[in-house]
Amino acid sequence: MITITIIGAGNLSKSILDGIERSNLKCNINIIDVDRKKRLIAKKYGASFNTICNEENLNSDFILLLSKPKDFKKVIKSIAPLINKKTIILSFMAGITISQIKENLSSKNNVIRCMTNLAISSESNYVFYYTKSLSKIMLARTKDFLSAFSHLKKCADEDQIDKLTALYGSGPAYYVFYNDIIRESFMNMGFNKKESILYTNSLISGSAKLIKNNSDTNSLLNSIASKGGTTEAALKYIKRNSIKLHIMKALKEAYKRSKRILNK
Repeated sequence: MITITIIGAGNLSKSILDGIERSNLKCNINIIDVDRKKRLIAKKYGASFNTICNEENLNSDFILLLSKPKDFKKVIKSIAPLINKKTIILSFMAGITISQIKENLSSKNNVIRCMTNLAISSESNYVFYYTKSLSKIMLARTKDFLSAFSHLKKCADEDQIDKLTALYGSGPAYYVFYNDIIRESFMNMGFNKKESILYTNSLISGSAKLIKNNSDTNSLLNSIASKGGTTEAALKYIKRNSIKLHIMKALKEAYKRSKRILNK
């Protein structure tokens, strides 16, 4: 049975725990968080809970770092004297490099940078990963663990992880934001809140299936937007106001932020 320790019981931690639960992977789970209220999260998943790190709760096959990036030095220094060389550290902290983590460790540990998003709770989303040096045995152990509840994709370098932080890690927020626009539009046109939520959710989930089944999105757009029709009118307005360009600029801002996450 795998033993894992999760440091930081935030939203992504809960999503990963949901993914593990969904996979039926047998794990002994330790959760460490300074907020005592997070004990309820541990209880939900049958995990042990502590507010501080000790040798016992860090004696794990994997330590998942899910604390806030601004706290990473404090977290790493607290675990450094207590972890053994066989433990694999999986860091999901946005913008924190492997070198930054290793600089604060007192021994040579196996560190892998990872990125996923909140949707991993409900389906096998991707976990992107990068490591500078890891033995075949250690890498195989990691793949066996992560692939139980996700799809895996190795990145060429840490810059790819930073890009995926902006595009994939933050990705669900962009869809939720668009979802809210559509829902509010339903309500502004006279539909009640319950109807607006129902119709918007149906629209978003149905559209996702359409995209999944049609790789040629240009053809798909053309099949929906007939000449002189309502859809064409909306798309023309979007293009005329450079909305696509603004969205792409926003994504680049997210990427730039991931490169300087510790700077105010």
